[in-house]
Amino acid sequence: MSWQVIAAKEFDDAVRSRVLWALVAVVALVMGLTSLVPLLIPEFDASVLMGIGAASEFAAMLVPIVALVAAYLAIAGERESGSLRLLLGLKPARGAVVLGKFVGRSGVVVTGIGIGVLIAGVLAWAVYGELPLAAFLGVLVLTSALGVAFVGIAIGISASTATRARAMTIGIAAYLVLALLWDLVPQGIHLVVVGSFPNGPVPGWFLLLEGLSPSGAYSALVTAVLHASDPSIPGAATLVGGPVPVYAQWWVFALVLAVWTAVPLAVGFTVFRRTDLN
Repeated sequence: MSWQVIAAKEFDDAVRSRVLWALVAVVALVMGLTSLVPLLIPEFDASVLMGIGAASEFAAMLVPIVALVAAYLAIAGERESGSLRLLLGLKPARGAVVLGKFVGRSGVVVTGIGIGVLIAGVLAWAVYGELPLAAFLGVLVLTSALGVAFVGIAIGISASTATRARAMTIGIAAYLVLALLWDLVPQGIHLVVVGSFPNGPVPGWFLLLEGLSPSGAYSALVTAVLHASDPSIPGAATLVGGPVPVYAQWWVFALVLAVWTAVPLAVGFTVFRRTDLN
């Protein structure tokens, strides 16, 4: 059995999940509504790009949930139920199992997120009367990439664990650390090094630390896309108050997303390959 066959089956199975599609609906609703937030703040000269930026901040918190829910039981759940032995009885390589499940679940997440972001974009276009296509498509691609990165993390966790409960526990911990609490790391280091919390321009290393999580890298890349579309929107140079160091350029954060996608998969496969399922 090839990884392509496994991926197709994973996609078909996952699209039937009502919980997953309910979360996708939440993403669409929340991103659509938060894109309108700048209109509610009199001090802002609200624009559709500001709305997209506001929506992306919520996407950085919601998309990881969708990806983790879609993928954290892909291997651990079948291993606990015993169906994984049946699958391996069809003689696929264990690498094909991991890759097929990653590709299949990623396909579901990208499809769901794509639908959600497109719905949010239509709402923003209807309210603002415009929708810069290049910026919108850039954010759509980046949001999908964030989802794929967390699918990689979830599949890595699932391949490394033997039970549903353990996979769920590690998945929740990964979400809390990487999507919700990561900002505390650069904030705390800034307090120790500088003697205060950030207020105004920050050092380049602060931007780097913020972007070392998948959600942080996503936010940095979205900022770069929006700034490229409209230079009046603050970019990395504004945040550091001068030239942006090489280690805080956009391509560094693109690499961070790629690493968060590939490394957990590789670790999970290594553990899974050595596991005695008997």
